[in-house]
Amino acid sequence: MHRLVTLFSLCFLPAVLAAQTWTLQTSGTAAVLADVYFISATTGFAVADGGLLLSTNDGGATWSSQIIGGGGLDFEGIDFTSSGINGIIATDGGPVYRSTDSGATWNLVSTGAGDLRHVDWVDESVVWVAGRDGDSAVSTDAGATWTYHNTSSADRTESIAAVSATEAWIANRSGEIRHTTDGGVSWTTQSSGTGSDMKDIQMLDATSGYIAGNGNVVLKTTNGGASWTDVATAGVSGNGLFFVDANTGWVVADAGQIWFTSDGGAAWALQPSGTTHSFNRVHFPTAEDGWAVGDAGTIVHFYSGATATEPDADLPSGYVLSRIYPNPFNPQARFTLEVAETQSVRVAIFDALGRQMRILHDGVISAGSTDFVIDGSGLPSGLYLLRVTGERLTTSQSLTLLR
Repeated sequence: MHRLVTLFSLCFLPAVLAAQTWTLQTSGTAAVLADVYFISATTGFAVADGGLLLSTNDGGATWSSQIIGGGGLDFEGIDFTSSGINGIIATDGGPVYRSTDSGATWNLVSTGAGDLRHVDWVDESVVWVAGRDGDSAVSTDAGATWTYHNTSSADRTESIAAVSATEAWIANRSGEIRHTTDGGVSWTTQSSGTGSDMKDIQMLDATSGYIAGNGNVVLKTTNGGASWTDVATAGVSGNGLFFVDANTGWVVADAGQIWFTSDGGAAWALQPSGTTHSFNRVHFPTAEDGWAVGDAGTIVHFYSGATATEPDADLPSGYVLSRIYPNPFNPQARFTLEVAETQSVRVAIFDALGRQMRILHDGVISAGSTDFVIDGSGLPSGLYLLRVTGERLTTSQSLTLLR
């Protein structure tokens, strides 16, 4: 189960997000990147065939590469726990590589399965993997040991999504969807209404989920898969998807296409990606920070945080709003506002419905840097907007409060 980034719909962000573009990164490789996962705003990983693991510790500014296990296994998927401590890499040979130190080291562990395609953590202990020949395996001890089952699938599995140690879904080629509620001992078929290949599945909880597929297919369920509805509009197909809540998500596809929805798939907007290479997977560590990977070593980054540019020391644009840190936060976060001229400035926090929740400052700020503290005490979990308005500046930045 991909962890939800926020508990609220991003009501006031769709127009901003749809207008944003993705920035092409320099990966240093031409390999086909199969999957990507970021454990923080700065630290992330991407995987490829031949045991290739890319990693960054500076938010994608630079990427380093290493070959794990001598390169004898192709890497197909990577996922970490919410804490970012425990990680699993799925391989085409069936075993997994396991990390218990945030990706610093990796050790090979047998699963009993073969030709794995995907991995999905439920919590800090429970993790599932699934493979092409109807194979699946579940671990309840953070990947140290595994219980293997065959899904009796008619076609090859591409992706798995789980919500507990007993309940999971797999998405297969030829439109096949399979569901288990007994830890993988038995699987039932759910009707997809399509014969197209299913490529990626994400369950937000036990009832709500999405599947991206080829042939103009994005399936949605609100009843645990008892029924699936195709919410794709013309041209929308996908190899990977990620939803940060039940309404807001991205689908990545061939030819550099990235589709965005803010209303649960009722409408889709095509976002410029800066490339024509095909994408395979996408991941959002926070609601405003996303990554997609694909063919020819392609990595693109989406960030919809501070709208201020990064001027030099003379502040030619008049101000610099730093990134909020930490983000997500609980219960406090900090940021700095630097202005070139003394002026009257209002700094306020709004919730996902556009309601003003906090006023951090409303008055004169002197030229130079001013530090601010955001106190989330008494506020519910969810997405918020920091809005800064002055005589010669207007900027904003989103932030997430997690309890």
